[in-house]
Amino acid sequence: MSTELIPIDKNTQIVNKMPYRQHSDSTRPVSFLTEAEVNALAAAAKEMRDGERNELLILTTFQCALRISEVLQITKQHRQVIDGKHRLFILGKGNKPRVIAIPEALSYRLGDFIGRSQLADTDKLFPISRQRAWRVIKECAIKAGINRRVYCHLLRHGGALARLKRSGNPKSLQIHLGHSDIKMTMRYLSTLQLMESLEIEDRAKF
Repeated sequence: MSTELIPIDKNTQIVNKMPYRQHSDSTRPVSFLTEAEVNALAAAAKEMRDGERNELLILTTFQCALRISEVLQITKQHRQVIDGKHRLFILGKGNKPRVIAIPEALSYRLGDFIGRSQLADTDKLFPISRQRAWRVIKECAIKAGINRRVYCHLLRHGGALARLKRSGNPKSLQIHLGHSDIKMTMRYLSTLQLMESLEIEDRAKF
């Protein structure tokens, strides 16, 4: 994975603890996991039973910014390389299909895992229940020493913020995430702007 996007500092913690109900839908910041926290979760997962599978579950949810229900549906045939571009075919909320870009390095790791696991085309990469996935994330958070409530959707939020930081394109992110209303996508932009504002205003010396 790349270097940390947003450091775990006082500003990140402030955003994650804000009283969100005071904000309108499009400006309400989201709680999220930083890349450093995700790296810590992934490292903890490797030391557990089914370590590689759990690590890839965490990385796929974060780097592709997917809902956990979407990740758990992924099969061998959903990962494809088209004209040299790595893609995942996703069945999203409301059974709406979409095609998303997957980081090349992660795609190759999934391909290696599929090959060694000898999965058939329709075999799920992560054959576990939603409840089990939540427990895996929770156990990894405890093992990684992350002292706050951690759940699967924080990985999606963190991945969405990381993607928006890299692309700067909310509309593209909306399509990637499968949002029917851009208001939810704009919450990620508001969160990044809040983080940047805090960092800039910290420089004001009196």
